[in-house]
Amino acid sequence: MGLLFGSPPTRTIAAGPSIGIVGAGPAGLSLARILTDRGFRDVTVLERSERVGGKSLTIQHEGVGHEVGTCYFTEGYTQVRAWMRRYGMTSHRLRRHVIHRVDGTTTDFGHFVSGGSRARMCDELWRYGQHWLRFFTMQELGRDRATFDAEVSVPFGEWLRERNFPGIERFALRSMTAMGYGHLDQVPALYGLRWNTPSLLLSAAAMHIDEPVPGWSHLWQSMAATLDVRLGWDTAHVDRGPRGVEVIAKDGQRLRFDHLVVSTPPDECGAWLPLADDERAVFGRLRWDQFATTLVVADGWFRHEDTHSFEASLRGADGPLLGNILVARRTADKTPVAEARTDARKPVYVVYQYGNRQLSDTSLRERVTRDIARQGGKVAQVLGQFRWKHSPKLPREAIAAGAVWDMEALQGKRRTWYTGASLSHESVNNVVDYNVKLADRMEHALHGYAEQTLGKWWWQERKAAERLVTWHNK
Repeated sequence: MGLLFGSPPTRTIAAGPSIGIVGAGPAGLSLARILTDRGFRDVTVLERSERVGGKSLTIQHEGVGHEVGTCYFTEGYTQVRAWMRRYGMTSHRLRRHVIHRVDGTTTDFGHFVSGGSRARMCDELWRYGQHWLRFFTMQELGRDRATFDAEVSVPFGEWLRERNFPGIERFALRSMTAMGYGHLDQVPALYGLRWNTPSLLLSAAAMHIDEPVPGWSHLWQSMAATLDVRLGWDTAHVDRGPRGVEVIAKDGQRLRFDHLVVSTPPDECGAWLPLADDERAVFGRLRWDQFATTLVVADGWFRHEDTHSFEASLRGADGPLLGNILVARRTADKTPVAEARTDARKPVYVVYQYGNRQLSDTSLRERVTRDIARQGGKVAQVLGQFRWKHSPKLPREAIAAGAVWDMEALQGKRRTWYTGASLSHESVNNVVDYNVKLADRMEHALHGYAEQTLGKWWWQERKAAERLVTWHNK
């Protein structure tokens, strides 16, 4: 993303600029936390709703938190793990994952990915690590842009098949399609590569897939409690001038900042932020998926595995099987006490589906009931249903034409910065890692502190890639 800068030590900035951040989801809150920890003393987060966390939402039921938005975290979430430790949080590990094959059989997901050959899978992991490091270097340093644009604009499934990665393609059915990030033959490789990092693959191989305890909402609420967050601030208009930015709420309140950060979907902010032609040209190309999560109590369904995936639905997610259950997660035993009570209570599941405007909420719930019944279960209660505007992407032709770099070129212009899934990828880890780099750029632009270098995220993924080599050599 152009020049990136290494993270400086925490410092107090005597007369730092005032920074307003619109949106108190993971993007807005994490950037506020990073900037504050670096010594920026005047950071304010403005949130339209009466809660923080955005698409990170934990629903409490019988004393247990159930994630209906953001769900897992892996080894690569180093900054997030540090925040969890800061706020006294622990984790619950999910170890048992199965998949229902198209042929009707059920198998362990790891066996499904490897095809029964550890040696072949290790070779894939090693080769993928080398390709990924090349992609990462080109992206972070902005080198060979024409080559980069051409390579990452193709569908991720095509990118994998061209390089002979059948096992990783099977893995991506779960890591990409099941998580709402798109069908492999449609989503550009840019997003598949941003998410399927060496650290993610290592976490999956080692079964280090965790959920936070007591939940993602707790993390963001704890973080917000230590920041200046204004809930219920419904922005009506923003004036950007050479000396600052004024944010005006619908109730007439006004705040003035030296710089503004937009962490809400930038393709929507035109309702209150007069966009310049270059901003409109880039953000107007973004396209979103729609993802649905339903929290249900069910009898007679699986009780001894953590997740069940459905290959037919995953491969047909863009066709007649749209709306079928992609994956279901049993969500109950996150603590020793809760685990001891598992056999004495009805199990709770989160099920994931793609939706669109043609599929009503009622239709999606009916498909949940039908698909669970086909597996021998019966829905006893629907605790909640949630639709998410999910996983923004630039279309293939826009990426091939250099829209990635056009988007990055907007950072800092007109005293405005942008963050969130539109700039990185939907996962919390992608958003937080992007914010570390964005904070580097902001600090350099505003104070000139940071040096031009790849940051610690580079060494983290390089180390993970080296561990993939170790797997290959065993």
